Amino acid sequence: MNKKSIVVIVIIIAVLLIVVYGKSFMKNNADVNNDVAEVADTSYAVQNNMGSGHMGENQEAKPFYQGEVVNFEHGGGYTYIEVKEATDMTFWIAVEKADVKKGDFIKFQEELVMHDFKSKALNKTYKEIMFASHLQYKVKE
Repeated sequence: MNKKSIVVIVIIIAVLLIVVYGKSFMKNNADVNNDVAEVADTSYAVQNNMGSGHMGENQEAKPFYQGEVVNFEHGGGYTYIEVKEATDMTFWIAVEKADVKKGDFIKFQEELVMHDFKSKALNKTYKEIMFASHLQYKVKE
């Protein structure tokens, strides 16, 4: 057998291996991608079912919520803020440590709502609390 024949045989074997094992590899990757998609769908469904009506139903759009600071406490790396909406209803949110004052007007986005959340730093349990992001605030005039 000459060198040219050996090279051709090696190339054919390599192509066959790629075809046979490549399909198997692609199928396994497709299975992994499907599993990831199922997990993502599950977590999306869980997120959409969190919270109560006054805190919003649509997580996908992540609207801003707003209200007046009626009370706040610092604990750990968080600031826990009691917010009064325009309807005079109040609820608690937790954000990264912030320098808010009573009477400040704030805006924020919902990230996660938890029930019976215990703050170890404050040794306090919140019946319902919204973990929020993108806090914006200004002092009430």
